[in-house]
Amino acid sequence: MEDDSPTFTMVKSRVLGESPEALSEKSAGLLETLTMLCSFYSAEDLASFLFTPMFTELTRQGDAWLGFEIGLYLDHTKTLDLFPSQENILLVDNAATGVFTENIYRCIVEHDVVAQLEKWHSVVYSAESRFE
Repeated sequence: MEDDSPTFTMVKSRVLGESPEALSEKSAGLLETLTMLCSFYSAEDLASFLFTPMFTELTRQGDAWLGFEIGLYLDHTKTLDLFPSQENILLVDNAATGVFTENIYRCIVEHDVVAQLEKWHSVVYSAESRFE
C-alpha cells in the first residue's frame, strides 16, 4: 500500500448462542469494544490480536458463540466471516472467491491465520477480481 492506512477491519457481527459462562469485566469490555469497527494494519497485526489471551478468554472457551466480520479497510464490500471456538478459528468466505476449499478454512495456529488472510487479501484486493 502507498499510504499508512490499515489493511483489515473487524467487528462483531452476530451472537450465535449463549456465552459459555459469565463474562469477566475484562471480557465484557472487550466485547463492547468489538461492537465498533476495529482496524488492523496487517494480517500479522490481526492474527496476533486473535491469539491474545484477552480475545481467547472472550471467544475460545467452547463452541463458537460469536461471529465477526473481517473486511478490507479500503473496500468494506469485501468481507470474510470469522467464528472462533475452542478448537479453531473458522474463516468463511461467503462471497465464494475460491480462496478456500469449499469457501471455509479452519485455522489452529497464528501463522496459518496470517497466511490465509494474506492469501484472501491478495485475491480480493486485486483489480481483476473486484466484486460487482
